[in-house]
Amino acid sequence: MLVAAALVTHNRPQLLLQALAALRAQTRPLDAIYVVDNASEPPCAPAAIGAIGASGAAAASDPGRRHDVTLVRSDTNLGGAGGFALGMTRAFADGHDWIWLLDDDAMARPDALAQLLDTAAGADPAIGALCGTVHEFGDIALRHRRRYHLPTGIERPLPRAAYEGAPCRVDTASFVGFLVAASAIAEAGMPERDFFLGYDDTEYTLRLGRAGRPVWLVPGSVIEHLRGRRARLRAGPFGPKHYFTIRNRIAVARAYATLPVVPTVVTLLFGLALWAVSGGRLRRGAFSTLLHAIGDGIHGRLGPFPETLAQLQTRPVAPPQHSRSRAASATGPPQSTAGPPHGSADTGPGRA
Repeated sequence: MLVAAALVTHNRPQLLLQALAALRAQTRPLDAIYVVDNASEPPCAPAAIGAIGASGAAAASDPGRRHDVTLVRSDTNLGGAGGFALGMTRAFADGHDWIWLLDDDAMARPDALAQLLDTAAGADPAIGALCGTVHEFGDIALRHRRRYHLPTGIERPLPRAAYEGAPCRVDTASFVGFLVAASAIAEAGMPERDFFLGYDDTEYTLRLGRAGRPVWLVPGSVIEHLRGRRARLRAGPFGPKHYFTIRNRIAVARAYATLPVVPTVVTLLFGLALWAVSGGRLRRGAFSTLLHAIGDGIHGRLGPFPETLAQLQTRPVAPPQHSRSRAASATGPPQSTAGPPHGSADTGPGRA
């Protein structure tokens, strides 16, 4: 049985090296690691990635370990969805039986993969994927593994008690430590690249379930997710990552919920709440972004962040006319307060 990891990275070289080191330390060695460089600037250095390889202490002590690392570079930012699809496509084509999906801020504990594979060995052959426990900020991150109410499209986090028992089925799961079977990929296909960022993992797990390939939680497999607090949606400022969350959440509900009008209304309220708590009313173009997200989700218009919205959000905000000369003399030319259309490196691989 061949097992590969698809590790997606974007502009976070130090986290990437930590994540690679964690993959190298697995008690069940991986047969290959595919590092998807999602348009990082500067590009990932093959020499730096290769340095965590056969010359390491683990390799010296265990010559049987595999240390194949393949760098897959995209010169265009494909987003998280496109990055995972690219890595999965390559690993699938190379004949691996299982493909383990991780972001560059996902640090797998040494036995994380072994725990997943031990459960897979004794499970129903129809199983589509397995996922483990995600830790964030010193606690279990419950939002990563969820129940999905098909009539309304409303998601609920798996209860904390589920992480204290035996493996159990989940309806949706993030791609943080998500081990998918190649046989399931052959039936359900790859993640939807046009989601770009956000809810691509929700859509994919629902698609696996619809194909009769369930997803299971293995509580003993643990991933330490080093997500920064400012990467949370409510941390703001309201912008691209909120656009993708609202748009894609509506698109998923309309594709899978049996009463799509209910989750659409819920998401509208959710979007308005996000707009309010993340400072949308103070940010140029934020309300336009919210309206576009709702409209694009309802009409199924997917893809990267619209260029027209990116230009609107980066347009400089000039000081009032009567104070312009005084402001210029004190601080120089007016500067943009909107920030870049794609967020800081803290927001994850290919994330806006």
